Amino acid sequence: MNTEPETMRAVFARAYGTPQDLEIGDFPKFVAGPGEILINAKALGVAFHDGLQLAGKHQIKHQMPYVPGMEIAGTIAELGDGVEGPPIGTPVMALSKGNAWAEFAKVDASQVWPMPEGVRFVDAAALSMAYSTAHCGLRWEADVQPGEVVLVTGASGAVGQAAVEISKLMGAKVIAVASTDERLAMAAEYGADEGINYTNASVKEAVMELTGGKGVDVAFDPVMGSLFPDVLSSLGWGGRHVIIGFAGGEIPKIPSNRLLIKNRRALGMVMTYYRYTETDKMRETADTLLGWCRDGKIKPPVAKTGPLEKAPEFLTEIMERKLIGRAILEP
Repeated sequence: MNTEPETMRAVFARAYGTPQDLEIGDFPKFVAGPGEILINAKALGVAFHDGLQLAGKHQIKHQMPYVPGMEIAGTIAELGDGVEGPPIGTPVMALSKGNAWAEFAKVDASQVWPMPEGVRFVDAAALSMAYSTAHCGLRWEADVQPGEVVLVTGASGAVGQAAVEISKLMGAKVIAVASTDERLAMAAEYGADEGINYTNASVKEAVMELTGGKGVDVAFDPVMGSLFPDVLSSLGWGGRHVIIGFAGGEIPKIPSNRLLIKNRRALGMVMTYYRYTETDKMRETADTLLGWCRDGKIKPPVAKTGPLEKAPEFLTEIMERKLIGRAILEP
């Protein structure tokens, strides 16, 4: 009788570190526990948050060794106790807190959404976190309305690019903010009406010129950092500043008087809230995005695909901001 534990090919870390510290090889195969689902992985996203987790700089921490990765598309392989579906073999998009970059990924059953026919696994993996974050921020927090003006910082990053595309689908005018003309050109391809290169222009002054002095209705901001004062000043009366993250490094203080004087709002948006608390809204977000993808209304910018062995290379390019578009692993 074979008593050897089952293994799978995986990317894993033995300690917090850098992409170069990642190992690729055999790892104990995950088993779906109570309330969990095991997915036969077909496509896995590589993103900035994976690098933060690996460096120990993310709110989600892991016991070592651990398998990084949070964005998954594949088919149902195993249902844990208490899980009634989807049926084995169903194509799904899923999110996890880790445990993704492997031949099999383990997730909480509430974090799995069936894919409609016609959606590629690669596209679903590219959608899962970035587009869900953008949609939740724009739909549920900012409540963007047709005809409003949305300012998007980091507009060529994964979440920023998704916000540009989704804002246009919601009927908004979009002003993209990025660090190079090349990145602004990409944002324009995905629907941005105007672009601001913050390295050679004042964001506030450019916004006021583009809006006739009115300012923007919504600032979708994954960057914050040194751009924050200008972004806040770019908000018009009743403007909503949706804070997605701190890719700019610095975590600035929000001067409450500048919210008061124009009836502005500062809104923090973290996906954990929607994934585990507002599950009905999260399900609607997933269904909406997958439907748009099936209908060709959104097209995730997949720049690179490759086997698990490409994980260190892909993650390094992302953390050094050298990659424009998404990187997807295909086990």
